[in-house]
Amino acid sequence: LTMVVFATPGSSAAERAGSSAMVEKLQLVVADLKERLELPAPVVVSIVPSNKLMMSVEAPSDENGPFLLSIDASFLTTLSDDEIEAAIAHELGHVWVFTHHPYLQTEELANQIAMRAVTRESLERMYGKVWGRGGMKGDLARFLGPAPETLQATESNAR
Repeated sequence: LTMVVFATPGSSAAERAGSSAMVEKLQLVVADLKERLELPAPVVVSIVPSNKLMMSVEAPSDENGPFLLSIDASFLTTLSDDEIEAAIAHELGHVWVFTHHPYLQTEELANQIAMRAVTRESLERMYGKVWGRGGMKGDLARFLGPAPETLQATESNAR
């Protein structure tokens, strides 16, 4: 089960018509990523007027309920298609971690799971936009693990 709900009260008819296409697009992205990540858990997506985290996922309130993925409407408009896919893959990474005990929820592990389905570069671009909106900068190595070129250099120096 994958459902997408567009929840922006007070939107105009034109905005609602445009949101219909976005709802369909997000449904396809979530379904595709869930399949690629072998994630059977149900996910309900809401586009909301405001989400201070830009995008977040919440565990079900009961064992049979869906995970709730909330996307800030204005943040969504800043993302390219591959950045939308990267952001959703990251959130589905949290769902994967939650459903595969006893893993510890970390941003890096969610991103490692996400990188099974999307590129590191798309995640880097998405984080640039997240951090740009929050007025802060994070450590990509802490969130994504060391860059491949860093790993290669470390391995070469060890020889």
